[in-house]
Amino acid sequence: MTDDVKGSMEQLIQSSNNIAVIPSQVGGVDAFAASLGLYLALKDKDKDKKISFIYPNGILEGFEDLISNDEVVINPALRNLVVEIDYSKTPAEKVNYSTQNDILTLRISPVDSSFNLDDVRAGLEGMGYDLIFVIGAQSKEDLGIVYSALEEEFRTAKVVNIDNTAINTKFGDINVVDTRMENLSQLVMNFIVKSGFILGQRPAKALLKGISQRLVN
Repeated sequence: MTDDVKGSMEQLIQSSNNIAVIPSQVGGVDAFAASLGLYLALKDKDKDKKISFIYPNGILEGFEDLISNDEVVINPALRNLVVEIDYSKTPAEKVNYSTQNDILTLRISPVDSSFNLDDVRAGLEGMGYDLIFVIGAQSKEDLGIVYSALEEEFRTAKVVNIDNTAINTKFGDINVVDTRMENLSQLVMNFIVKSGFILGQRPAKALLKGISQRLVN
């Protein structure tokens, strides 16, 4: 990683508040371990940032001690439904809600008969990522359903593409592609150290699992 790339990375991470780490689904243990190591290192670096680990296949065997099920985003297509009601111009004193047969009923009273329904707004809240790390994919399309679900986020966020294959399409805003590295976990370990992160115990353990798995195979 050149000094220019290192400087850009430091600035990107510092200016980002919502970061996603996405392993290639075809990269197996190496891609999962490399991504998990980066995810854990990012969480150690700044606990105030929102860091998401996106992997539809769930936690791979042997990594259960490093990440919990509720930390893994299995379905990135899911969104939050947000409903906003501006009742500031009404004499409303009570707000009640009830649920029946999966239908939420909200009652605000009293309001004037002339209440403007334009003051009721509903929308879907996206993931809102401003920085996305992709590990071990040769193109965004290689991410399959993850890319389909996050296509809008990929258009608006900065994308860091980390890979070690010669057929990588260099699809990122920053491309860390080094074919000299035998595995992704080694590449990410090198990336973390050169980016000035402190490599803690849990990130190191994840990366070493990936490196040792690769050596065994």
